[in-house]
Amino acid sequence: MSFLSRSLIIGIIAFTFCSNIASGNEIPAGWKKIDANGKFSFYLPPDMRVTGVGIENYHRDYSNGKVNVSFDYDPFEVLAYPVRASVGKNLQETSLEIDGRKAYLFTYENTDLRKRPYYTADLSIGDLPNGHVKLRMSISCWRQSRLKIAETIFRSIKFN
Repeated sequence: MSFLSRSLIIGIIAFTFCSNIASGNEIPAGWKKIDANGKFSFYLPPDMRVTGVGIENYHRDYSNGKVNVSFDYDPFEVLAYPVRASVGKNLQETSLEIDGRKAYLFTYENTDLRKRPYYTADLSIGDLPNGHVKLRMSISCWRQSRLKIAETIFRSIKFN
């Protein structure tokens, strides 16, 4: 796939996400609600399982073998906003609101250890430019088309 077509697909995903966030689209039937220790909630497809937990802050990883989801609530460290351009190729940045809070969405691509393309949608909710992020959630996969799931997951976030 050419650079232009990859960039176009990532841009379409970011645009679609931002367009649909305000439309109130429903959660797909069968998705399960995840209660994040009373701090916030979100929905995941029914085949997603917990694959990791954090020690230093409230962190969880989920996977179904095709898509990986992770979050950090009140993260200790946040990538400095000016450094964001170094996260990967074809970076697309979008400012938006999630559950009435300021958020920043970054979509980009990298390669994994086997040199396969790896696609990521990274969401930071809070004042990222000043390093005050309440929630960071990342969704990644090896097929760009699977990144579309990020829209529904991010849109489902509700703070308690």
